[in-house]
Amino acid sequence: MAKQTTILIVEDEHILVDMYADRFRAEGWKVYTAASRDEGLKLTKQKKPDIILLDILLFDGHGIEFLQRKKQDPIIADIPVVVFSNLEDPQTKKEALELGTKEYLLKTDYTPQELVAKVKSYLK
Repeated sequence: MAKQTTILIVEDEHILVDMYADRFRAEGWKVYTAASRDEGLKLTKQKKPDIILLDILLFDGHGIEFLQRKKQDPIIADIPVVVFSNLEDPQTKKEALELGTKEYLLKTDYTPQELVAKVKSYLK
């Protein structure tokens, strides 16, 4: 039997977490969720998900800080990240991509189904 694909969703808006988690679960994925940067880093180390979906604006800090800390930890540095945010800021996008993010997506541009397809494309 094939290993179940895992995703960590780091997002502090509970409605969005539930919506995206349900969509990935419907695809047969194991979903972990974190509402904060620090919880996200802790779960990344514990669970080592196949991919991370990261919001940039978190109540306990910035997603860029998450990416910087992740990159500094050799155990989790290679886990792919897709940023999914409402923040349309060229400098933040540039920083996220320089820190190894696969893509910087705006929430308003994607339906949940399109997001799942996009995230899946990075695991092939």
